[in-house]
Amino acid sequence: MEKLTEIISKKVYCLGSGNGLGYVLNVVFDNSLSRIKSIIVVDDDSELEGDIDVKNIKLCGEYFFVENQNCLFYGGESFSTNPIGKGVFTQNGADCGKIREVLLNNFKVEAFVTEKLTFSPKQICVWGNDAIIIGRKKKHLVNAQQKPAFETSQPQQLVSITASPVIKEAPVMPYRITTDAKNLIGKMATRDIFGLNNEIIIKKFEIITQKKLNDAKKHNKLNILFYNCK
Repeated sequence: MEKLTEIISKKVYCLGSGNGLGYVLNVVFDNSLSRIKSIIVVDDDSELEGDIDVKNIKLCGEYFFVENQNCLFYGGESFSTNPIGKGVFTQNGADCGKIREVLLNNFKVEAFVTEKLTFSPKQICVWGNDAIIIGRKKKHLVNAQQKPAFETSQPQQLVSITASPVIKEAPVMPYRITTDAKNLIGKMATRDIFGLNNEIIIKKFEIITQKKLNDAKKHNKLNILFYNCK
């Protein structure tokens, strides 16, 4: 079992070339939030972002390893569908807290964890940019007209059964999470943040100040800090 927060910031290496490809900036889930499809990798120096399909990840552990650098795709639109931070509500409007962690098994989602409960992807009815709704999925009736099975000499009264029209929901578009770095001031780091030379620039449980924010920006670690503070 692995935690999503442990995947963010992992280093990615290529077994075929021995080169480091960067670190995991974020992840992309499928439409049902049941598994991770790809990881968004950013180069340490250029900050250039690319996608790697998780099918191309051969070894998982403290680091990710791929066999060929060609599996890192640049030039596409890398939209994150990371659910961490989204509010969770029931169909009756009850507040279930915000998602703090996602438990994974070989990139498949086992459970989502909020401050108040734990639930599975099967319990999700709807999810959007800001919230996830859990409960029972509604089943729509299909329009149909009942016809007699056979003809008889006696006149029969045909009953037309009309169901309510099917309502199609607009597809949920993935989105990119953005934030003002100044909003991080006053929050607490939830893990050690390492700089470009592997020195600790922000310690776990340390309160983020303007100076610490400047250090994170200097070392290109703002994105990692954003996903590892509360």
